[in-house]
Amino acid sequence: MKVLERNQIWLHVLGWTFFAGLPFLTLPSFLWNQQDLISIGTAQLLTGLVIAVCFYYNLRRLTPDLLNTHEVNRFAFTLLGMLLVVVLVKLACYYGVPSGVHYSPKGRRRQFSPWPGTLSVSLSFGFGILLSSLIALGRHHARVRDQQQQMALGKVSAELAMLKLQVSPHFLFNTLNNIRWLARKKADQTEEAVVKLSQLLRYMLYQAQRDHVPLTKEIEHLHHYIDLQQMRLNDRQTVDFEVEGPVDGLLIEPLLFIPFVENAFKYGLHGQEASQIHIRLQVSETTLSFSVENPLFAASGASSEDSGIGIANVKQRLALHYPGRHTLEYGAKGGQFSVRIVLQLPTVRTESAIALAGERLIGVTSRP
Repeated sequence: MKVLERNQIWLHVLGWTFFAGLPFLTLPSFLWNQQDLISIGTAQLLTGLVIAVCFYYNLRRLTPDLLNTHEVNRFAFTLLGMLLVVVLVKLACYYGVPSGVHYSPKGRRRQFSPWPGTLSVSLSFGFGILLSSLIALGRHHARVRDQQQQMALGKVSAELAMLKLQVSPHFLFNTLNNIRWLARKKADQTEEAVVKLSQLLRYMLYQAQRDHVPLTKEIEHLHHYIDLQQMRLNDRQTVDFEVEGPVDGLLIEPLLFIPFVENAFKYGLHGQEASQIHIRLQVSETTLSFSVENPLFAASGASSEDSGIGIANVKQRLALHYPGRHTLEYGAKGGQFSVRIVLQLPTVRTESAIALAGERLIGVTSRP
């Protein structure tokens, strides 16, 4: 398609050359003399120019207006007017040719009627109009399809922006609740918690607005969040966060895993009973596997599946950003709730990967 667009000028030149030369291929042998060739060539050139003008007028104006306004009567009357002009030009060329009388090779006198030529030029005009209308119709459909695609892309972008806005306030609300809890206890960790919160907000403001961020940045963001949450845990509550594999040079949709980590802290910890949250991120080439596992307690009054906007938003974002390139599994079994996401990730450019080489993260186990 792109090759045709780049060479459409040459295609038009070849088409009109063929159109102008076709009548000469069907001339009787006794018309091949200098006077007849000049006369026929002049008539063909003039009628060809008129048909070409009609062709491009219909291509760029008449048929597009018909498709936009649906004024059939105007379209039909304009075509009849152009056909009349073409026929009149053809008749003028015929009667202006001095060699209206020709002689056959046997010397017999032949008089040619103008009407076969008029019929021929009318058919040529009809073919040109039909071809230009088909081209205009194809362009119209391509333009409509492009507009629909742009509208769809705009809708997707708007939906993604709304999903991110839904995630950020929800996340911020939970984090502020944690800091309030530390402040009420007058804990020494309150200042550190505020610093961690500022790092989280900086990430959401300057990094999470992008379509993709380096995976290393997303892992660092998860570390900050987990560190902030661990400030309020007791000795019976533990959190393991493990990172395995080469994480440099990979890009990911920001704030994709936070809802599941939030839910694990919300539903997977108990004040009196021992509880442990396992978070694991594995990378193999461009395949990423992220899993969260936490216990469920009846006293919590809810399950991790009842997670508000969190999991629903992640499902939509996965469908929009990783269509056909992700799997999401989650559910409760044996008193444990588990989530597992598998993604096929794009890679950053080579120079970006070199710049990120110093940020390699290896397996880390975070405990209070």
